[in-house]
Amino acid sequence: MVQIAPFRGILYNEKKIRDLSKVIAPPYDVITPEEQDRLCRKSPYNFVRLILSQEPEPYESVARLFEGWRAEGIFVRDDRPALYFLSHRFSDNEGKTRERLGFIALARIEDFSTGAIRPHEKTLAAPKEDRLRLMLACHANLSPIFALYAHPKQTINNAMMEQAQGVAPTLEVKEDGGGTCLLWRICDPEVIRLAQREMAERPLLIADGHHRYEAALNYRNRLREERKNFSGREPFNYVMMYFSNMNDDGLVILPTHRLVRSFPSIPFQKLEEELQRHFYLEPYPKTPEGQRWFLRALRSGGRKRHMIGASFKRDPRYLILRLKSKRIMQRLAKDLSDPLRDLDVSALHLLILAHILGIPPEEQVQGEVISYSQDEERVLKAVDKEDYQAAFILNPPKPEEILAVVQRGEKMPQKSTYFYPKLISGLVINKIDSEEKIEG
Repeated sequence: MVQIAPFRGILYNEKKIRDLSKVIAPPYDVITPEEQDRLCRKSPYNFVRLILSQEPEPYESVARLFEGWRAEGIFVRDDRPALYFLSHRFSDNEGKTRERLGFIALARIEDFSTGAIRPHEKTLAAPKEDRLRLMLACHANLSPIFALYAHPKQTINNAMMEQAQGVAPTLEVKEDGGGTCLLWRICDPEVIRLAQREMAERPLLIADGHHRYEAALNYRNRLREERKNFSGREPFNYVMMYFSNMNDDGLVILPTHRLVRSFPSIPFQKLEEELQRHFYLEPYPKTPEGQRWFLRALRSGGRKRHMIGASFKRDPRYLILRLKSKRIMQRLAKDLSDPLRDLDVSALHLLILAHILGIPPEEQVQGEVISYSQDEERVLKAVDKEDYQAAFILNPPKPEEILAVVQRGEKMPQKSTYFYPKLISGLVINKIDSEEKIEG
């Protein structure tokens, strides 16, 4: 059972910060060093200074900065608990205008074993420790975890849209990429109770923020150990989340493509023979027109069947790889469920990268062998111009495919999904005050 609650959010004070576009930031884990410098130059109060500090003692520095901004009036805390309804308007990768609806609230932290909140990707120890240390220093959720739920009737979104109708948003901010976020406080007790009833029946899927959720889980466990006696209503038992409906037309999942830097030396003829043993190969010439046809065929074909695009250094062709038989993956990955085995990304990591190219799974996650990007043209260019040996172009998994994997308690390979656009940081903060109680 999922339990959500309203909370007194901390927001930028628009009397002090006239242009919110100068202070918002992307999620910390997609910010490059160059982007970090650019954001810092935009404003001394840019949110990147909290989520990705450049200081020698980053956690202590962030805690001092956070409290300093609060004392200075840069941040203000709402007087009463609310849910925060968010409309995110953007253009997708095909130029189509979309709107993703969702809301921000607290969710009671649950162990994954309960099935109430489910991960879909594997996590790494270092980022979890990093985010835990940040929480221990600030005692706050600086950014919401992105969670998905399924509800075809759209009851919550409809109720909140009705509340927002004709009411000026609490804040409106334009992103550098052209998107616009509008946020409304929802304080109506009936709407809050409606959201709580509807969400109680629906398990959550973590879309983005796996490391932050596990950090919040460890933070809760640590504070419970220190307290010994707890009621469950202490703020450390909750974490701030953004909830988006999987049935919302505005939910967009982009593929994440792979660039492989090195693998054991294999004569290309032998590599091609290995690929032909397992896949049907559909070649396209490496010309501008050939690339267009290759990508078009991969996209259109991927709507009906599973296929992977490939480009190898010094091979004058792009290849579309289509698995010859499901039995190949059944023999290779006997311990996986059919939904996980059937994913393109599973065939790529288990069959192509591990079995054919000889890259062990533990090396695949270290970050030195594989690079990731959503830009398919950049990936295809990089394999011929830079020090990469191969590029693999994927289609995005469908929401129902992700759900089928998660419902079986399994996790997809790292970087299997990219929910677009990323949820910006700096809209709302949740302060974890040990003297308060969460009222459900």
